[in-house]
Amino acid sequence: MYNGFQFMAISQLAQRFPTDSWWAKFYKDFSEDDLVAYYEGDLTLSSLNLDWDMPFPQQDKTILIFINGHLTVDTLYNLETDGAIGLMVMGNVMAKNIAVGGQEIYVHGHLTVENILCGSYNHGETIVNGNLQAAILVQDDEYRISVKGKKSIPCIVNIWHGDGVFQELPIRIEDILIEELFLSEDEDDIGFSFTSLVQILKEGRSALTQFTSVPQRTIASPIYFTHPSINAENILKLTSCILMTPDNPSFDLTEQDVYFMIQRAHTNADGDVRNDSVYMKTAQCHYFIWLNDDQSVSLLTKTLDEEAEWWDITESSQEHFVDIQEHWLMLLTCINVAELYLHTIEVRDVQQMFQHPAIQDLDEEHDGFWDGSKCYSFRQAYLDEDGDRIHARIEIQTPDEAYYFYTLENETYVSRHYQPPNDVGRQELSYLNTTQWEASERYFERFKQFMSQNFKIDIGTN
Repeated sequence: MYNGFQFMAISQLAQRFPTDSWWAKFYKDFSEDDLVAYYEGDLTLSSLNLDWDMPFPQQDKTILIFINGHLTVDTLYNLETDGAIGLMVMGNVMAKNIAVGGQEIYVHGHLTVENILCGSYNHGETIVNGNLQAAILVQDDEYRISVKGKKSIPCIVNIWHGDGVFQELPIRIEDILIEELFLSEDEDDIGFSFTSLVQILKEGRSALTQFTSVPQRTIASPIYFTHPSINAENILKLTSCILMTPDNPSFDLTEQDVYFMIQRAHTNADGDVRNDSVYMKTAQCHYFIWLNDDQSVSLLTKTLDEEAEWWDITESSQEHFVDIQEHWLMLLTCINVAELYLHTIEVRDVQQMFQHPAIQDLDEEHDGFWDGSKCYSFRQAYLDEDGDRIHARIEIQTPDEAYYFYTLENETYVSRHYQPPNDVGRQELSYLNTTQWEASERYFERFKQFMSQNFKIDIGTN
């Protein structure tokens, strides 16, 4: 299986180590007894054991395997995580499963793992110069994975804390990995066994459950809009929904490049009376829908040309309504999502939490708490140098390094925003992306549990 390897003193290969590898940075003084197993070209193996006590073919002094090509392997593993044979691949690595620790795994190209990528303990690191793609990352808080390219890992679970993220939603490690990997029934100690994982993978068995998705929540909550008609009832619901705060007679949102502004009936600063109305701007034209005093509905439209004029389509044939109906339905869907989720976190509860000594005592150096897989940070409200009010905010950093933000911007609801992994800058949560809304909900539930257990701070919900 290992035919084609050449064994040489590691000093003979030292000049070929990539400058960002452990071998180039730290290992300078090599003994002539320390050997590297060198392979020229692409290599395919059913398995590769990197343990010290399993001498690489014919040589028990091998401390590094160097493959000058691509490596394809079903199972790459070692049991002893205090130290193990290093692996350096100058091409791509394609594996079904990897469970390692105690050495550097250096991949100059891309690393693709069909199932599990597991790194254990603080004596090891996987460095990927290209992209990393893996179905599931099983990690503790100490093993390091450094990727220069893009990372695509839909599921990450934490060995020590027992939770993770699956397709953006929080998940328990027990839902992903089979029961055979857990040695303890103590809820506070999941007893994950790295040794059992390696043994199962060596036997060619799957360590994964049949789990395929995190179910979206189903709660007994009435749907805000029950029919899609453009009528007085739905316009009045729009202008009195949760997004319409008492201090502002309008709100706006953008979904799929369509801009909406909803305005409730009011008298403006000039003394002009404004009726309940909805404005939409699409890629083709403007629409304006308003509610007359007699509760009838009027519709206007115009093109995007600067000189275009509004024209009345209230009595037009149904074919003129295809575009407006499509975007109207999208707007109602967005407000349904807002009504479903934004009521669940009470503004007054979050305000009270910010008054707790555990939060009040935080400073710039210690601005939050760590629960083993998620970081909870807090920003108190303050006035900036221009006199503008910066609102209080909770930030939750998730296991996949995304962020969810919960901000006290008004008295009606707690605003929510999102920052994707490996990105900078907050984003509006799309009302059409219920997965992100569900994730923001579940992460806040875990935050509440953490605060209750550690600081006796109870945050209620409706």
